[in-house]
Amino acid sequence: MRLNTAASYSHFVFLYIILILLLAFDAFILFGETQEAGGTFFDRSFHLSYIVIPVFLVLIYRGNPVFTYDSDGEVIILESKNPSLNFLGRTFSQRYEFPKRKLVGYTIQRLPLRRKLVLKLSSKDGKFKHVSATTSYLNKQQIKDLERSLRGILSKNKKSGFIAYKETVSNDD
Repeated sequence: MRLNTAASYSHFVFLYIILILLLAFDAFILFGETQEAGGTFFDRSFHLSYIVIPVFLVLIYRGNPVFTYDSDGEVIILESKNPSLNFLGRTFSQRYEFPKRKLVGYTIQRLPLRRKLVLKLSSKDGKFKHVSATTSYLNKQQIKDLERSLRGILSKNKKSGFIAYKETVSNDD
């Protein structure tokens, strides 16, 4: 199954541009007022930055808007990125590739304004590794399709003997 939300990302580009323009407008007005009156930044009672900065922080908290999942073939490819903020580091661009047989379980964590997919993978030394990606911007149908695909992979892994113990899937509903 393939799932890709890159097409809906264009809305975020416009949102980021509007937020940057509002901050620039606020700075321009502030600079003009401080030059005229000889005042400081805190002389004005209302700043657009009081709205823009929390909105930007909420967008960052929600996670990366572009989510790609591909389970065709023998490898699962999971990618979560924010193309506008890639230059800031690995947090805004995550890519994982691993064989399907390594998938042991999954959890979808639901937090306020945020949703996160956590995959539990087996490793060579018998321990488990956790891989996570934000899925906050997926709609309900896409989440159902993703869960269906992951349940199918887990059931095939159980039949093939890759998963030795009974309870592996934990799903927070």
